[in-house]
Amino acid sequence: MVPGGIGTVLESMMIWQLLQVRHMHHMPLIFAGSMWAELVEWARTYMLRPTFELANPGDMEIPQCVDDADAAIALIREHNARWKAQQEGES
Repeated sequence: MVPGGIGTVLESMMIWQLLQVRHMHHMPLIFAGSMWAELVEWARTYMLRPTFELANPGDMEIPQCVDDADAAIALIREHNARWKAQQEGES
């Protein structure tokens, strides 16, 4: 659905890393389309090898892969609702 070239992949990995090391907080990383699910599966396969882990299993939970824009919008709305509830609770 939303293909990207090498630059898009590079930028996406940078955001993933910033979320991983907590330089960015409380925001979803949502990938729409099968290309992205396959990329995350590749990362899971090759970065979580039992003999030489390059990431933690929790790191693979950061990106959320969906099939289409409607699913992405639903995730954004859920995230926004949680954020609003948290802000109201802090007031």
